[in-house]
Amino acid sequence: MSSVYSVAELNRAVNETLTRDPLLAKVQVRGEISGLKKYPSGHTYFTLKDSEAAVDCVLFRGAAGNIRFDLLDGMSVVLFARPNLYDKTGRFQLIVSGAREEGIGDLYTRFIKLKEKLEREGLFAASKKKPIPTMPKRIVAVTSSAGAVIRDMIHVTRRRFPGMSLILIPVAVQGAGAENEIAAAIATANRLQLGDVIIVGRGGGSQEDLQPFNEEVTARAIAASDIPVISAVGHETDYTIADFVADLRAPTPSAAAELVVPLKNALYERLELLSSSLEQVFAQRLELSGRHLTHLANRPVLVKPTAIVERHQARLALYHQRLVNVFPKRMTDADMRYSRLEEKFRAAIQRIESNCASKLETLTKALETLSPLAVLTRGYSVIRHPTGNMVMSASSLKKDDIVDLVFADGEVDARILCSASELSKGT
Repeated sequence: MSSVYSVAELNRAVNETLTRDPLLAKVQVRGEISGLKKYPSGHTYFTLKDSEAAVDCVLFRGAAGNIRFDLLDGMSVVLFARPNLYDKTGRFQLIVSGAREEGIGDLYTRFIKLKEKLEREGLFAASKKKPIPTMPKRIVAVTSSAGAVIRDMIHVTRRRFPGMSLILIPVAVQGAGAENEIAAAIATANRLQLGDVIIVGRGGGSQEDLQPFNEEVTARAIAASDIPVISAVGHETDYTIADFVADLRAPTPSAAAELVVPLKNALYERLELLSSSLEQVFAQRLELSGRHLTHLANRPVLVKPTAIVERHQARLALYHQRLVNVFPKRMTDADMRYSRLEEKFRAAIQRIESNCASKLETLTKALETLSPLAVLTRGYSVIRHPTGNMVMSASSLKKDDIVDLVFADGEVDARILCSASELSKGT
């Protein structure tokens, strides 16, 4: 009959078998890093996975110096390791002694491509970020109904502002299809106007666990939300696409509740302080107004209102007397100035008339000198056709033409007996 092992003995026996196996004592394993955690002790824990399986890995501080590059989530590597079955928990893991980088894993590649695409579309722009309300009436939590996240948010809300309304829309936060549930919950919160701010969150996990918050459908649902959205996914070091699209990123779900829920006691203290300050201001204003009223009541214009009227009446009488004294003198000066201007105007008109008459006489004489009538008075005459045109040459006249002879004292008709050409021939 075989021996009966305790759990610890069985785990140690399996681990020794793995250690002595020549094929498994030292192996090289290819896969993609996921859920990497570095602790202050210097040890690093992560998962190595491929499309079909995953295995836990630990890189102790002493072996970390053998790796010349930083291990990152989504990185594709070949690990140099030895299999190990941890005695206390029975957990199978690889103890890593070295690594060789092979590239970037599929999930990380999808993350980078989607991030670049949405950034080009402007979904990460600061101008699109909506302000988070200072005093929300209702808060909507889009997260799992199980687990510590919702319990922590309830605890923070009750501690900071008892009575604050926290509405939970339960969704799956990991696994296939979780992104559709998250997007539908955000759309529902907007359609029904369930609150003033939405917190979308979950606890930490591997890159596969956080994948629903790295999907495009989740990002576009957050971007389309009219209600401000706070992304609170994972731990402080975890970043997802939802963090970049959201109006505000919180490092953890508890921190998101701390950011959005005001302290009721602090608000009461602030209210009391403002109330006290308001009372002091009103008291000072009343005292100042009372002193001002007393000052006004003692002013002469209010003690004896007729005094100011009498003073203005005296000034009005003085101005009236000055006007009476000044007006006759101004009128006399104006009359004298008008008379002088009138004399100058008449003298100027006479000069202009004299000059024009002299010019007219000169021009008349010149015109008479050039007039044809003046020539006729000296014994000359002018021959004119019956049409009115002047005869300018003898050759233009023909025999039997009728013409007008114009003299200084009248006109007579004449007939041409012979033409100039006939005279030249002696006929």
